Amino acid sequence: RASNAQFDAPDVLDRLRVRMMPHAGAEEKGWDVFSLEYVVDDPLSTVFTEQAMGKYLRVFNFLWRLKRVEHSLCATWQTMKPNVAAALQREGVAGAAGAALSGELRRCHTLRGEMHHFIANLQYYVMFEVLEGSWELFSREMEEASDLDSLIHAHERYLDTILQKGLLGPKSQLLTNTLGTLFEVILRFRGFADRLYDVARDAAMRRQLAQLRVEQRAEESEWGSLPGEDAAGGDGLLSEEFVDEMRAQLDAISADYAKMLDGFLNLLPLQTHVDLKFLLFRLDFSEYYQRR
Repeated sequence: RASNAQFDAPDVLDRLRVRMMPHAGAEEKGWDVFSLEYVVDDPLSTVFTEQAMGKYLRVFNFLWRLKRVEHSLCATWQTMKPNVAAALQREGVAGAAGAALSGELRRCHTLRGEMHHFIANLQYYVMFEVLEGSWELFSREMEEASDLDSLIHAHERYLDTILQKGLLGPKSQLLTNTLGTLFEVILRFRGFADRLYDVARDAAMRRQLAQLRVEQRAEESEWGSLPGEDAAGGDGLLSEEFVDEMRAQLDAISADYAKMLDGFLNLLPLQTHVDLKFLLFRLDFSEYYQRR
């Protein structure tokens, strides 16, 4: 209901099937095993052969993984958007741990922005330079096809062009593997950011409760803080040791991301298709990564 599929004919929707991929581990989620397939009957099976449908499945799985990563970064932004970060810095735990936490929150936000720049440009390239351009060319060839053989060959060229330009060709296996590792690093970052901001929000809430408790006791002419209480309100939740642990994890994720991104960018000039070199220009138009 939330996609363009709602405008398709009932016969088209009835042919759509949900396919569960083989399980590879106990930690897999729905994103890892879900796929779609389209049931084709004669005479369309003459054009949409089993080999062609396998190529469609490869393209779908790649787009599905790309959408998963993009969705994760958008969800992370909702967690760490600027007004949330400002509130945490204003209301968070005071002291050395609070100041160190503010610095890590800024680093986390910066890294998310860099990841989003990469995914947004990659997604734009795939959707418009690869899929839209290939479909426009295939549409013209369909109109010009004089017989069934010409249509079948045009369809095969259409799929092969998508695979080659979309980093899925036989000569792009190393590039594909590197991109898959980049996706995994970004998903790791999403889990780390959620944990860091959950702890920061919890600590900020405890500080607010502690300040409220102090004010209530002061109105009753009692001591604001009792022996054994954390005056900052953290109740031991946030410490310099915890911030150091978070900093080490963020350093590791940032280093892994930079390493895999540099490897991906270094492989793009070696590809034979000119559009992949255009992707390099989009990702590094300011030559930031080249100078780094």
